[in-house]
Amino acid sequence: MRLDLSGLASFRGTLTTPYDPGYEGARVLFNTRVRTRPALLARCADADDVAAAIRYAREHGLPLAVRGGGHHASGLSLVEQGVVVDVGGMRSIDFDPAARTVTVGPGAGWRDVDRVTYVEHTFTGPDGLEYGLAGPGGECPTVSNAGYSLGGGYGPLGRTYGLGCDHLLEVSMVDADGRLLRASETEHPDLFWALRGAGGAGFGVVTSLTYRLNPLPKTVVGGIAAWPLDRALDVFRAYRDLYQDREDDRLALCLLLTTEPYPEGEPVVAVYGMYVGPPKEAEEALAPIRALGEPMFTSFGEVSYFDLMQGMGEEIVYGLQSKWLGGYFAPDGFDEPSFAKLVDHFRRSPSGYSMVRFDLLAGGAIARVPADATAFAHRAHLHYVSIIAQWRGDEETDLNVSWVDDFAEDLRPHLTGEVYQNYADRDLTGWETAYYGANYPRLQQVKAAYDPQDVFHTQQSIRLP
Repeated sequence: MRLDLSGLASFRGTLTTPYDPGYEGARVLFNTRVRTRPALLARCADADDVAAAIRYAREHGLPLAVRGGGHHASGLSLVEQGVVVDVGGMRSIDFDPAARTVTVGPGAGWRDVDRVTYVEHTFTGPDGLEYGLAGPGGECPTVSNAGYSLGGGYGPLGRTYGLGCDHLLEVSMVDADGRLLRASETEHPDLFWALRGAGGAGFGVVTSLTYRLNPLPKTVVGGIAAWPLDRALDVFRAYRDLYQDREDDRLALCLLLTTEPYPEGEPVVAVYGMYVGPPKEAEEALAPIRALGEPMFTSFGEVSYFDLMQGMGEEIVYGLQSKWLGGYFAPDGFDEPSFAKLVDHFRRSPSGYSMVRFDLLAGGAIARVPADATAFAHRAHLHYVSIIAQWRGDEETDLNVSWVDDFAEDLRPHLTGEVYQNYADRDLTGWETAYYGANYPRLQQVKAAYDPQDVFHTQQSIRLP
């Protein structure tokens, strides 16, 4: 049945229903395995549109979902036969170089921000080097800054400067009654606390975010180095030892099991990332990686931070189906017994598109923030594993899903049971504790204060107490 959209006559953005020719393209997510079909995609132009879409859903008794970049790991940014409040087109960028802050719309990607604050802005530091200003962004250029930061926000600048949510100074949000609220340390501080780590979990729709920015040299040392999978155990050990009791928080490297060339090549183990400090200091920090010997491929060298991040994003393949499972390693979990399992399972991957990522997710500035200072609770764990099954056709689904499920089950004894909420698993039991730990009861109180009717309800939104 067609919806009556007359109540949205003043909507400035784009309204798309299943009867419109652009619906399928507008509906699709990064994970094309998600086949959810909303009744209305309300692609908003501004906060007034957001308020109008929320009112429309409430008046017509339709469920709501919120979408930014369309990268939700489990597809909860869509809702079957409901209204999707899509803020992906709200991409304004207001840069204040004197204050070293930037206010952005929720749909802007980090490369959009970096282009303004890092590439187009230059100043000379006390060391005589040229610098730009950078936000705390991640690799993928189409992940929205809002979804990234509201769930935590890990990236290569994290150990040095902190999480995406730690950079937030103010957040504007439309609540269930259509009111625009500003949350900060001084306005609605309880909401501000909750939005930093659980901002996508059912409080409202964020319409702008203000971040502090970090000074970053115009030239850094970064890249990727890859070795044959037969060298994986040596690389794992070196990577583990590299970060044990490490005081210098400027070396930001991640580990990866993938194929080279991707996706048709041979399985390899790779290290990628950057040294955040001055280039002349990078070689000493990278010495343990260099000691592994000549890799089969390396691109490490002096590079612009923007070009490095842009290059990483260009390696991301769109239009694939996926299933994504993982967790934080226990303090002694990233060690020899898990190494053997990781290599064995990866060798048996049925798809060349699949990969295993080991994100360096704590230490340094991240760990210096108390676990209860924001809603984000996972500050003590150094490493995270993401088992990412990716494939093209439906006929490949069962084989790839079985691979990732078996892999995750075998690795479970080495993990804490906590899961990064931005890598959500819709089948996860006990997600309340896995995502939010001891912070969950307080989040329930904030939910009761700002959404007492539970309008923003999804499969994994904060429950009313």
